[in-house]
Amino acid sequence: MEENKIVKEQELPKPMPEITPEMIQTALKALEAKGMVYYTEKGAYIPTERGWKLLKEIKPVREEIIAWGHPNITAKHETTFEITKAESIEKDADCIIGVKANKACKDLSDELKEALKEGKRVEITIEVEGIKDKIVAYGSPALKLTHAEDIVVRKSDFIDERTLAILADKAANEIKREIIEKMKNHETQMKIVVEVKA
Repeated sequence: MEENKIVKEQELPKPMPEITPEMIQTALKALEAKGMVYYTEKGAYIPTERGWKLLKEIKPVREEIIAWGHPNITAKHETTFEITKAESIEKDADCIIGVKANKACKDLSDELKEALKEGKRVEITIEVEGIKDKIVAYGSPALKLTHAEDIVVRKSDFIDERTLAILADKAANEIKREIIEKMKNHETQMKIVVEVKA
């Protein structure tokens, strides 16, 4: 359930400026100076052994959460969606899309918490019986990630102990309705994959 707070909407991050050949050349020269790439006789930049090792180490931070359905799930909320460890909910809990979750904010791995606090792009994939939906949001250095019962994703920039990510491109009412209909059955399992991009 969502607090009765008026929250200012914040603009999404501005798109990257157009990348020019000069920008690429400057970046490659900087990598060359750090021993990450070298310039071949044929006029191409190739990663060094050190560069290859670092490239292989760069991978998204990923965590999976499981939640279950409930007959009172309506998913009508316009600014958030939530999963909770609670076993039962009322119909006015219109932001909740899953109950009996195996994790709340407090239970997330330290690796994921650290990645979320770097303010990077977060991709959240919801899957129910082969139907998938994806939400893009953002982390923030201000995240607390300490709540023992809930995980909330917000379209606004409001942050409390339950907030996993902010500035999301979807709320509960925008998640695929086929998923929500299936989640009205208490035997339906939902898989939520949270991935923080490098």
